[in-house]
Amino acid sequence: MNRTKKGAHWLLGWAAITMFLALLGVAILERQNLSQTSQPLFSEMVEFHGSLKVRQNFVASQPGLCRVDLLLARNGRINRSPVVFHLREATVDLATVSIKASRLEDVTTMVRRPYVYQSFSFPPIPGSTGKTFYFWIESPQTSADDPLLVRYHAGDVYPKGAMSVDSSTVDGDLAFKAYYAKGFLGNTALFLERLVEHRPLPWGSEAFYVAIFLIYLMLFAGLLQSLLRLRAHSTHAAETDL
Repeated sequence: MNRTKKGAHWLLGWAAITMFLALLGVAILERQNLSQTSQPLFSEMVEFHGSLKVRQNFVASQPGLCRVDLLLARNGRINRSPVVFHLREATVDLATVSIKASRLEDVTTMVRRPYVYQSFSFPPIPGSTGKTFYFWIESPQTSADDPLLVRYHAGDVYPKGAMSVDSSTVDGDLAFKAYYAKGFLGNTALFLERLVEHRPLPWGSEAFYVAIFLIYLMLFAGLLQSLLRLRAHSTHAAETDL
């Protein structure tokens, strides 16, 4: 009986630890993927290669702009050419980041993870709030018979910005996400804001999730305390039998 009880306690302990680590991991991933400036819609793809440049401007909503994500893809061939991202404010170049085209989603195969954002990170830009930035994407070494692709949505779905290919304006906006360096507390607050957004009470209250988390921590701490006591009792019993 004691052995069965001990096994049940250890099973519950491992279940609680696993659940806690899983929830913590999900929270970390969600927090890392938060974006405060985005245009997530897409319905079309536009090709770029050689000297062609696909541009988009946007207005930063927070200080510390540090990353832009785009939905890029390739047409099946193994293209190892650099894909170059440029960020600029007015005439000032702020960042240039390169990745390999071989990392991009292959739209010709059925076995793939579709709609994968590619990230372009750069040092945080202080005082970016309210400023208009624009970026462009290019791949000078990619040939016209093997172009790369970037997803966008037709129509003016992002009124604060516009899309263009070279000097020609396109009726649409690129699908993109912009991120800001806010630190742990700032990102946690943003995570809570997104968690309660457009939800009814009590799920629409940040206090609800904070209370749930605290209750879970208390129960988890109590379970660990019980397991430690059980282990100490078992060790003492074993020493007594000796």
